[in-house]
Amino acid sequence: MRIDKKIHSSHPWKVNKIAEDFILWDVWDIPISADNSKTQNFQAFYRIAMETFGKIQKNKSLANFLFALRNWLGKIFPLDKNINTLPVPGCLETSVRSRLKSKDLGKSKKGNAIKLNSSGLEFRPVYLYKDESLHELSNDTVHALIHVGWIKKMDTAYNATLAIYVKPRGLYGKIYLKLIEPFRRYIVYPAMMKAIMARWGKYLLSLN
Repeated sequence: MRIDKKIHSSHPWKVNKIAEDFILWDVWDIPISADNSKTQNFQAFYRIAMETFGKIQKNKSLANFLFALRNWLGKIFPLDKNINTLPVPGCLETSVRSRLKSKDLGKSKKGNAIKLNSSGLEFRPVYLYKDESLHELSNDTVHALIHVGWIKKMDTAYNATLAIYVKPRGLYGKIYLKLIEPFRRYIVYPAMMKAIMARWGKYLLSLN
């Protein structure tokens, strides 16, 4: 379920400080249930989410077909000639990681890269904290960020959010984002939420 962007922006996430020049494209609620214990904390959820991001591309589904189609289009059109090498649009740095202070880098744990099929596209980890993570990908159309957050809903209940930030490369990038928006919003992300919830449910059952 998509949630109000203002709610996400009002939270003191680190991403809101280092990506102020990015567009908050979408925010999704991942309605899992966690008690934030040692076995149900953000680190446990992060591991499951990263595994799901990789495996959903291998399932026989419409979402998987769209990933494959995107991979095919990237070989025909100049979408992926420069992967994670171009500067952030309008800036000099090639990674938002360089915007982090030394103390922020020091408290970050090692995150996992999110690889997209065999296309060479890869969301690189920027940081991994106790309640949020950030990954980034840059190509010839856009510099994109995936943020996963850990939210306290009630005294003992937690769930997660998935937010997408983008910064298009000129008119070409804006057109590309507009074209893929309905596919991402109505097929890919809902399938991703469903898969994460299913894997989290199996994980909770394994704890009993």
